[in-house]
Amino acid sequence: MAMVVIHTSALSRVQKQRIGDRVIEALHNEGLPASTVVVLFKREDTDIYLDGGLLHEADAPLSTSQHTIPATGFVPGPPAAIQDFKTKVRRSRQELEELRSRLVALLQDRGALSSFEAQDGLELSNCDWAPATLRRFFAELEDEGVIFKQGQKRGTRYVWKGVANLPRTPAPVKLVKKEESES
Repeated sequence: MAMVVIHTSALSRVQKQRIGDRVIEALHNEGLPASTVVVLFKREDTDIYLDGGLLHEADAPLSTSQHTIPATGFVPGPPAAIQDFKTKVRRSRQELEELRSRLVALLQDRGALSSFEAQDGLELSNCDWAPATLRRFFAELEDEGVIFKQGQKRGTRYVWKGVANLPRTPAPVKLVKKEESES
């Protein structure tokens, strides 16, 4: 059995799957059966030292201010695979499908959302591409018949048609006055 261990900073599930598929395919092309290959991802929690000095401090955000610039003048940065999908120019189909499913779950939990609430709930407030992408998702969901649109412009809310996962409040208590008996 072949085991490939990849030590890296945090990767999303989609990134791990994409990288794992490529590693397994490469080993399969070299004659190892794909069923005998295991790819293990471990979070890098130690400092990394290279010829140019300290490259990355453990448990610290990776930014150019924390890098040592080697004599070549090259400033190391995070590999392209680690780049967060929020800052990429284009997102993959899998990333968009995952985002859409998170939007549906948020709609089911809250019952109704505005575009602004969806951006906050999905942590996309600082993404320039988020409003257009969310409008497309809302339009698709409306075409599928699972939501309907209320209001217009900034007052638009998208309401989940199915049963929402809202917490159920008990029925209000109804007080009934006991009739006094005539004795």
